[in-house]
Amino acid sequence: MFYDLNIALPDTAGKAGGIVSSHDWAQVAQAVERARALGYQVVALNQTISSKLVPEHLAVWKSVPAIKDAVYSWSRETGARAGGSAFSSVPHGKIRVLRRLTVIVSDTAQSQSLTSSGSAITAEYDVVAVRPTTDKLLSAASSGAWDAVDIISLDMGGRWGYFVKHKTAGQVLAMGLALEISYQPALADSATRQQWVSNAASIVRVTRGRGLIWTSGARQAFDLRSPYDISALGEVLQLNGDLSKRALSSGSRTALVHAFTRTSTLRAVISSVETSLPAGEEGEGKGEEAPAPKRAKI
Repeated sequence: MFYDLNIALPDTAGKAGGIVSSHDWAQVAQAVERARALGYQVVALNQTISSKLVPEHLAVWKSVPAIKDAVYSWSRETGARAGGSAFSSVPHGKIRVLRRLTVIVSDTAQSQSLTSSGSAITAEYDVVAVRPTTDKLLSAASSGAWDAVDIISLDMGGRWGYFVKHKTAGQVLAMGLALEISYQPALADSATRQQWVSNAASIVRVTRGRGLIWTSGARQAFDLRSPYDISALGEVLQLNGDLSKRALSSGSRTALVHAFTRTSTLRAVISSVETSLPAGEEGEGKGEEAPAPKRAKI
């Protein structure tokens, strides 16, 4: 199963209560349909914000249009999360569409919303990413202090002003986080492509290809490439084909499992599922109390 956990929403979607035009939604729909045609089974629509996370940011998900053969992880009427896990299988010929949040952090004050105790809003998303803008913030993100984060995303087309160290990469892997390489900047002008190669190669070098996920960062259908094209692109970075395929499949699934255990389980061990007894087995007329809800292990 192939995943693309970053199909970008328009910039207006990152504003609290922002309104996305019908033309922009049509671009998103075309990208999702193109992803399905290329062989992806799961995609995530990425809402990027650079301000404080507030409940109004969730309003945009109610305006997502119906997309052919798309199975949403949330209710388009209410915006609430639907039942089922984000990484479960999808019907043949369908594509599962998830919600992703990316927070651009330029100050430690913004990190409060990236902790499980700081904001309950992040639990509404299927996967949460952070984009730190400084070396210090990258170290904080990789340390696990921001426990509502599943993916660390860097600006692949720009200059960072710092180097990703082996120690930092080791912390990312130890915390079970994923490092994202988006390939959309590789399709831009020559200067951006050169910067992308430099940035992506440095990530591959310090991680040795472990803990990576490939994403498109696509803003339109033209930005998407097939999983096999991306595997070939990995050879430019000296990333072998097997590791490239993992970054499109099992690596992305691991990021979703990390998100699921963060939001739906107790200390990543048990998932709480309430069950009820069939009619006639609740001790009616015998003065017996109904048993407490059971907990099922995953």
